Amino acid sequence: MAQNIGEFLTNRARRDTDLEAIYEPATGNRLSYRELNDRSNQVAHSLKDLGVAKGDRVGLLLMNGKEFVETFFAVAKIGAVNVPLNWRLVADELEFILDDAGTTVLLFSEEFAELASELRRRGDKTQISNWIQVAGETTEGALDYDDWMGSSSTTEPEIEGGDDDLVFIMYTSGTTGLPKGVMHSHDTVLW
Repeated sequence: MAQNIGEFLTNRARRDTDLEAIYEPATGNRLSYRELNDRSNQVAHSLKDLGVAKGDRVGLLLMNGKEFVETFFAVAKIGAVNVPLNWRLVADELEFILDDAGTTVLLFSEEFAELASELRRRGDKTQISNWIQVAGETTEGALDYDDWMGSSSTTEPEIEGGDDDLVFIMYTSGTTGLPKGVMHSHDTVLW
C-alpha cells in the first residue's frame, strides 16, 4: 500500500484528537491534531476547487506558522508537489524558481505581499494562475487565505500519490550557478 505523508497527520488526528499539535508563541494560537487535520483538509479541498491535481506544483512563500504546516500536508494529501521558497530571495531569484518548478499556485504571507505583487506585475514569466495571501490586507489579484479555505469541507480528501511520487522540491542556494531543484518523494521523507 502506498504511503503518503498526508496520512500521517490523518492517523495522528484520529489517535490523539485533542493533543496540541501546534503552538505559536508570537500569537498564542494553538491547534490540536484534529483541528490541524481539519484545516489541512479544508486547504486540500480548496486547492482541488482551484483545479490543482496530482503532480501540480504549489509554491509556499510563508513564514513559519500553522498555515505552512496545514498547507504542506494538504498539498501532499492531494498528490500535488510543495515548493517551499526561501523568503530571503529577491524577485528575480524567486521568478526563476517558480518558473523552473512549474508552480501554478503561490501562497504567501503578508510579509511578502509586496514581493508577490512585484512577481504578478511581471506577467507571463511564471505559470502562476492563483495567488493566495495569508493574513493582512489582501493585495490586488490575490485570494484571502481564510476566506478561500474557510468554507471548504473538513472531510478527508481522496488521497492521491505516495511512495515514489514527488512531495516537495527544495531548491539549492545556487552558489555556483542557478539554484537547482532537489526532488523528494514520499518515500525519501518517510524512510
